[in-house]
Amino acid sequence: MNSIEIAEKYGFLPYRRRLRRGFRAHFSIRLDGVDLHIDSSPGEGWNLITHAHSDHHGSKNMKNSSAVASSETAKILEITTRRKFSGMTFEVGSSLNLSGIKIKTYPTYHIKGAAAFLIKKARVLITGDVKNWRSLPKCDVLVTEATYGHPSYTFEDEIDKLLSAAERGSVFGAYPIGKAQRVAEILLNEGYEFTAERRIRSICEALGLKVGDSGSLIVPPRKLSRYRGYILTAQRFYRWPRIVLSDHIDYSGILRMVEHCNAEHVIFYHGCPTKRLKEDLSGMGVSSSTLRDIDVYL
Repeated sequence: MNSIEIAEKYGFLPYRRRLRRGFRAHFSIRLDGVDLHIDSSPGEGWNLITHAHSDHHGSKNMKNSSAVASSETAKILEITTRRKFSGMTFEVGSSLNLSGIKIKTYPTYHIKGAAAFLIKKARVLITGDVKNWRSLPKCDVLVTEATYGHPSYTFEDEIDKLLSAAERGSVFGAYPIGKAQRVAEILLNEGYEFTAERRIRSICEALGLKVGDSGSLIVPPRKLSRYRGYILTAQRFYRWPRIVLSDHIDYSGILRMVEHCNAEHVIFYHGCPTKRLKEDLSGMGVSSSTLRDIDVYL
């Protein structure tokens, strides 16, 4: 389904913004004359920022008064960029009114502050990256990710293995934004002492997670080569011993999320949706598009 077909059926126009070479990140929606840019660089209208990871471009919107992010997302962005966030902030679960467009926000549990946006009139749900879909509402169009969009990626988090390694005071490689805070929460809840590399410590403590001075050590993956430790991920390309701990849903989770939301159409705007994924959705009676199908350029 292309842009015009989506507009005719669902009442909003998905489009992409041109650059001299290529396009601005992700895509935009026009509804009732209002432009909503999804995890992208600043533009006329509103910029919806689902979470604070760099590939969702919140850092490009620090001076943008029309950027919209959760208070926790804004706090993380301010720590990591050392700049003040000038946009609108909200608490996840609250409602917004952006130039007359009514929006309800929901948690996705991808990282601290990660939020989904339900555009009520068009019944389109924009999730960003997702760890837990169970709080998401029903929608007609689901705009979401497919980080693990290949059927070979079916996994469960290895929490017991993580805790067993923590008992030995192991070193863990975790992304500083998101994954490291999740590990910190798990260890704190289970009563394990841990410490962390400086940047990870500053983000954790800004979000109310107390970091000690002994026990297991949490470092960014790029620093794991200095130690004998574990990489915490569901990805398979790292050379270090792995403990599966993902901040994304797996392949079967994508299908269950679509079913839970009762979506008629899915737009994959981030990640790697495979032909098999689109076929499996079709078998469920759900059509799908990717960024390649968005063929209106403004």
